[in-house]
Amino acid sequence: MIGAAGGSLLQRSRHKQESAVVAAERAEAERERERLVKQVGLEIATAARTANHAMLTAMERIQQDAEAGRPVDFSRFDEEVGNLEAVLVASLHRLAASGLAVVPTASSSDDQRPYAAVIAETTGSMRKHLLAITDGAGTDDLAADLQAARVVFEDLNRFLLAQTELIIERPVGFRMALDVI
Repeated sequence: MIGAAGGSLLQRSRHKQESAVVAAERAEAERERERLVKQVGLEIATAARTANHAMLTAMERIQQDAEAGRPVDFSRFDEEVGNLEAVLVASLHRLAASGLAVVPTASSSDDQRPYAAVIAETTGSMRKHLLAITDGAGTDDLAADLQAARVVFEDLNRFLLAQTELIIERPVGFRMALDVI
């Protein structure tokens, strides 16, 4: 009888140990899954910030060329700005689909539309005014477009920084090189 009871206790002890090992393995797998989700989210936010900065820089250069009287290269505008817009919008959609994009940010322009719609309108307006310049119009409308674009891109950058802070679970406590260029 004592032997049977001791065997039963030993079997329960092994079962508890095995259950504890399985629970620890599950917890480790969940931590790894969460780490990977955050890593992907951070990569998406970084790609969006990079495209955001590059797109504004490209638009500024094209505007500078137009103001300097250089011929407007629409294929360059369509290719460069269009490709960056596609990367930016795709990154925003991926960030939204990831479930990580939850921090609302105040807009300087009070525009509550999705960033993708505002960006499309901004680039469309700039392209339209570039076309007008080739027909002899001035660059005032183009300058206004670029100023509006700066507001949108600054808002978007603030939003993406907020997403980054959410993902890394702490404030971004340093200025990144791109923030000062």
